[in-house]
Amino acid sequence: MISLPTVHPPFFYIVQLGSGGNGSYILQQVVQMMNIFNVAGCYTIADPDTVESKNLGNQLFIPKDVGFKKAEVLAKRYSGHYQIPIRSYTREFVQDETMLRQLFSYRDYLALGRRSFIPILISAVDNNFTRQMMHRYFESEDNLIYLDVGIEGAKVPQDGRSRENWTAQEEENYRKSGWVGQVVCGVRWKGETLLPPVAEVFPDVLEDDDPIAPSATACSEIVVSEPQRLLTNKFAALEVVSFFNEIFSENRISNHMSYITLQSKVKVRTIQASADVTLQI
Repeated sequence: MISLPTVHPPFFYIVQLGSGGNGSYILQQVVQMMNIFNVAGCYTIADPDTVESKNLGNQLFIPKDVGFKKAEVLAKRYSGHYQIPIRSYTREFVQDETMLRQLFSYRDYLALGRRSFIPILISAVDNNFTRQMMHRYFESEDNLIYLDVGIEGAKVPQDGRSRENWTAQEEENYRKSGWVGQVVCGVRWKGETLLPPVAEVFPDVLEDDDPIAPSATACSEIVVSEPQRLLTNKFAALEVVSFFNEIFSENRISNHMSYITLQSKVKVRTIQASADVTLQI
């Protein structure tokens, strides 16, 4: 179990990359929890994607949001509703560590007096190019809590055929896929990795030769390639929120990973944090 600093009241500085199927649900639920627990903190959501009609089925957007930036819509809607400061960064995709570091550079919290500054990075992306960048950022930072959520996409034919024209095997592949996900919590403090991040737990993240940045790939291409199931999105987001529930209410992190399986019934398996330490400021 990792206990968070208690010398001074905590200030949680949260930066999230991605505002789609997982990201929109994560932001709404984490910000709601910040309001419930009266948490001192701020939230930045980074994603230049625009809301499209096809997003309305499995993301937290409504028809009047179509054509607007996803991150701006979410920030405006939930900062007003939950009274939590939420910034949006929509200029471009965050593609390197320098850009990510700038998102953690706001210092508004200094006006609150002495605080235990706790930076948290949430990865709600669907590409290993960005995960590799976030891994480098994690390793370069002295203090960081890094939560990554990933889900399996459903397997569909890549030629765009409508479902009634699928073969029996293609239908079976689709029916059996898209039901699993995982959340990994990496913790680095005082320059020491206490809980390994996602790219150490799943080394294929770093081995994946993914040279194409998100800005060079149309989201529509990704969605057609591996569509995500709404139920898997929601439960994966809920597992991320379970980490925050413990962080906000108990000031600690007990679990390192969560595995989710949803095909026949909901199964969640957790792996406890191997480290037993109290973080110091």
